[in-house]
Amino acid sequence: MYTNTLRLLAGLSWLAAAPLARADDDAEVHGEGDEGTIMGPVAFLWPDDRPWSATYDNIGPCGSSSGVSNRTIYPLTQGEVALSIADDAWNVAFYMAFDSDPETQSDFTEQVVSNITRIEAGHQCYKIASIPSSVTAGTNATIQLEYWSDYAGENNGKNETFYACADITFVEAADFTLSVPCFNVTAEDFVGGVETTTVSPSATATSTTSPSTSSSSSSSSDGLSTGAKAGIAVGVIVASLAIVGAFAFAFLRKRKSQQASVLPQTSEVRKDTASIASGTRE
Repeated sequence: MYTNTLRLLAGLSWLAAAPLARADDDAEVHGEGDEGTIMGPVAFLWPDDRPWSATYDNIGPCGSSSGVSNRTIYPLTQGEVALSIADDAWNVAFYMAFDSDPETQSDFTEQVVSNITRIEAGHQCYKIASIPSSVTAGTNATIQLEYWSDYAGENNGKNETFYACADITFVEAADFTLSVPCFNVTAEDFVGGVETTTVSPSATATSTTSPSTSSSSSSSSDGLSTGAKAGIAVGVIVASLAIVGAFAFAFLRKRKSQQASVLPQTSEVRKDTASIASGTRE
């Protein structure tokens, strides 16, 4: 949970700073600082995934040396998965195992998001397919992320397969109260000025441009310009900072009031002390 919080905060910080960095062609793509430290090229932003390890992230089915240690409640309907993407990846697929502790690739029999040809650095969110009717509230399951990417210094720069897993427990949709950090934006939208995706609650599992295709869209399907998107992002951050500022102001005011209420007691003690001292001198 702590690692995923770091990823989300990093994403919000990047959204705030990106409009200012657009003029800098060498600006670091979002997520690059996390790659190789707390995640591989791609990781779950939600649900929480298993602890990452560079030694195991190419080993299926879950790319981690850790077993099931933390489960996230997950709705039986209208489920989503959110990704933090540090580097371009291809042939992205999501599978699900309806098992308490899946250990082999053959356990992941249900593909819940259609294959995605390519994803770019940034954040993406996808709705999953309908869960089989035989699955009920309380059922444990694991969502597997599988994709191709390359990592500096490994496999002679060629693509290799990476894995990650998020462990969940299904609940009725009416009992699901978590707020999913689901938003779609690429680094290119802000830094490069080329719009390749839309900012929306969630993305559909449609294929995007393949590695060999060089064409790109000059405008997004939602009709928003890059500047407009940047403005929206900054507005969100400013609003968030305003809320934090309000909490800080309330806290300081309360603290000041508490200090003020103590002062009369202190004065009274000093008065008594002075009286005693005067009596002694008499």
